Amino acid sequence: EIVDSIVLAMDSEFDLIRMAGAFALGQTCHASAAIQIRKLLEAEEKPLVRGMLYDALGKSGSMEDLDWLGEQDLKLQETEGQAMGVFRFALRGMTTDIGNDRMLVLCAGGTSVAGLIYASYHLGRYAAREWLQTNAIHLRQVLDKEKNSMVRSQLVKAVIKAEDEKAWPLVEYILKSDEDYRVKVNILSSLQLIPWNKASGIVYDLAIGEDPNLAVAAAEAIQKYAVYSDLSTHLKAIDKAVNWRSRALLLDKGMELVQGKKSLSKKLEKKVMEYYTKARHDSEKGWLLKALRHNILKYEFLAMEVKTGNSPVITTNALETLVGMRKGEQFMDAKLSLEKEGIDLEAEFLKIFTHAIASGDVAMVSLAAGILRDPELKFKAEISDFDFLKTALSNSQNPDQIEARNELAYTLAFFMDKQIPAMSPPVFNHPIDWDRVSQIHPEQQLAIITNKGEVLVQLNVNWCPGTVSAFMELIERGYFNGKAIHRVVPNFVVQDGCSRGDGWGGPEFTIRSEFSPAPFIGGTLAMASAGKDTEGSQWYFTHSPTPHLDGKYTNFGYVIEGMDVVHLLEVGDVIQRMEIIDMNQ
Repeated sequence: EIVDSIVLAMDSEFDLIRMAGAFALGQTCHASAAIQIRKLLEAEEKPLVRGMLYDALGKSGSMEDLDWLGEQDLKLQETEGQAMGVFRFALRGMTTDIGNDRMLVLCAGGTSVAGLIYASYHLGRYAAREWLQTNAIHLRQVLDKEKNSMVRSQLVKAVIKAEDEKAWPLVEYILKSDEDYRVKVNILSSLQLIPWNKASGIVYDLAIGEDPNLAVAAAEAIQKYAVYSDLSTHLKAIDKAVNWRSRALLLDKGMELVQGKKSLSKKLEKKVMEYYTKARHDSEKGWLLKALRHNILKYEFLAMEVKTGNSPVITTNALETLVGMRKGEQFMDAKLSLEKEGIDLEAEFLKIFTHAIASGDVAMVSLAAGILRDPELKFKAEISDFDFLKTALSNSQNPDQIEARNELAYTLAFFMDKQIPAMSPPVFNHPIDWDRVSQIHPEQQLAIITNKGEVLVQLNVNWCPGTVSAFMELIERGYFNGKAIHRVVPNFVVQDGCSRGDGWGGPEFTIRSEFSPAPFIGGTLAMASAGKDTEGSQWYFTHSPTPHLDGKYTNFGYVIEGMDVVHLLEVGDVIQRMEIIDMNQ
């Protein structure tokens, strides 16, 4: 019925209405929509509308539709939509050689810049490796000719998958060059096919460098691939690291490398605690706590950090580390060792988790409830009285506790041997203030002042009236002032707006999701969420185009000045204030 209603509404002479209808058809993700889309394409003449229909087909069509779309030789104005459509199929786990062939043709120069983004993203992330290897020469030729850094950052991933070890000279050249950091970050995330003994030297150099995104991405690669023979270089890198997140990751990996080496373990653990003591902010302390996961005997220190509750950032990270310890391979060995001293380690951890649930803290409740239903840990045999879970569930009904509510419901069902309940969808409790919306300038701007500089953003009130209105309301309340950035993923997002600083906080209300056709380009301002209609105050900037987010998150603005500042922002940096620009001056 929904599909039929949309098709009826598309019977309009106005292109924008038909484009909006095409987007709506795609958002249904229903197979019946694909049938209607193919029919609409037979009659539609306008390239922009046809492009939107191709995009919608990718969200709802079959493998047959994918091959049909890939086989079409289209006018330049329609190829962007074609690339979007083939990419949408890939997001649904559907790829074919015909679709891949088309994306390679488009990357060779047969589409717009936006089309190149979708096509290269598809090849770098979703094309089958066998197909990539068959087309390795052509892929390298396309990469060599491409100048756009965002396109190159995706194509290089495809080339590495296609060439394996043979890609090393290219990888080495780019990592040593002054090319855009986002290209290098994507290489660092693709090193599984490159011999580590060749790449390690360059990667360690990047991990101790000044670029925050490159340093963290390099340290993450080291976490994955470093081996004991790297230890000497690794220990030196810890002290040389400029970026605190990189150092924390290196310490974590170092603790892993020296496991079983008592003297080295104590030395490195002492270093972790020294950095912990002199950490500049709670975010740094939280990251350092994770390095202690390799020594289960530190559980008492971590449990004390959980109980004192001085900072949600520290408390949450401490509990996350304890959860990791309990799931880790070392737990049983530590349990047997401590039994000789009369310590029941399983009971100690259960006390920690039951305390966390009784705390009512959304993060602690969610984390603890999640681990209690892990069947491999056999908590069901240890717990006979579930009243503490029932009490916690009854106290977790506010909109800002939806994650805790869901986790507790699932855990109770597990302990009571009942089917996992069908959770009612969240209901937003902050309706759109249309009077307020009517007063917002259609090109409203706001300034976000950080400790690294200022970012100027233009809001999109026409696509996202409820989000823009609620966001401006929070700005006027000073809600964002002094909030620390709690999440940065290199070449992906910078996220802020958490009232707690650990990613679990938000205002007393939730707002509806407002999905739109606006693409997620670099510098997009969007809302984080825990599912549809759960948005509140957490927002993020994108470092680069992120087309896999299109139509799935609320995209309500974009950076018009200050992207250089966005790229410098790190976890722990502060949003000093936000200012709504007077558009009448």
